[in-house]
Amino acid sequence: MQKLKIKCEDGVELAAVLFEPQKPKAAVQLCIGTGAKKEFYFPFARFLVEQNYAVCTFDYRGTCESSPPSMKDCNYNYIEYGTQDMPAVLEFLDKKYPDLPKFLIGHSVGGMNFGLMPNYQKLSGVVAVGSGSGYWRNMPLGYRLQTLFFFHIFRPISVLLTGYVAAKRFGIMEDLPRKVVKDWADWCSVPNYFWDERFFGKTVPLGHYHELTFPIAHFWTTDDPIANEKNVPLLLQHFKTTKTLISEKLIPAELGAKKIEHFGFFKRQFRDTIWTKILNKLEDMQ
Repeated sequence: MQKLKIKCEDGVELAAVLFEPQKPKAAVQLCIGTGAKKEFYFPFARFLVEQNYAVCTFDYRGTCESSPPSMKDCNYNYIEYGTQDMPAVLEFLDKKYPDLPKFLIGHSVGGMNFGLMPNYQKLSGVVAVGSGSGYWRNMPLGYRLQTLFFFHIFRPISVLLTGYVAAKRFGIMEDLPRKVVKDWADWCSVPNYFWDERFFGKTVPLGHYHELTFPIAHFWTTDDPIANEKNVPLLLQHFKTTKTLISEKLIPAELGAKKIEHFGFFKRQFRDTIWTKILNKLEDMQ
């Protein structure tokens, strides 16, 4: 495991980690979920290394080890995850492994923002896991109320008192820049997320969602309160690729589990089930 600093085009440095096998056959960019930390995904990364994949995962700007000295003065926005952070990591992998195929595995937002990457054509395939539009009205009632509380009560109070969304001390998620959560709240307020006409092509660049050139595999689980049976189609309708686009529904009971929810995909108990399914998709894309 090698700790890295990857510099984005705008000068922001990201804390990243590279896992390498002796003889990598491909490189994987592992893009995490919003408000998570890269360390949560390390067991899965090591699993891929055992299969001879080099894996680079990282903290998005303004979070965890990629945080600036002062979160109060942090003006990063959510769209920069896709326009700055993700392309910088792909550029790093392309320079390090110029002759190897590059894949992106994205959890939640990581499986959504790849179409914003200006260097998307360097990818040989994408596996999106637990990615959906995030429309709050399509969530179960309990989670809907939690979402409304977080976006419309906790967020403004926290920003007023600290200048950012100080979620970590309350065990909600990692701390986030104020603009990131403002964007997130706005996009989750409408079914089409940032593809809504009030955002797309205006505050959100059009990107390359209509001209993708690689296969896309997508996994979602029936007990995920966010990427559920209503929000998944709202996302996938915007992915236009010249290759295949396949979405697979996972049912916890069929995998011998009581629950998977939004983060369970990357827990060790799913090594022989979900992890193997993801691995098989990577193998198929080569």
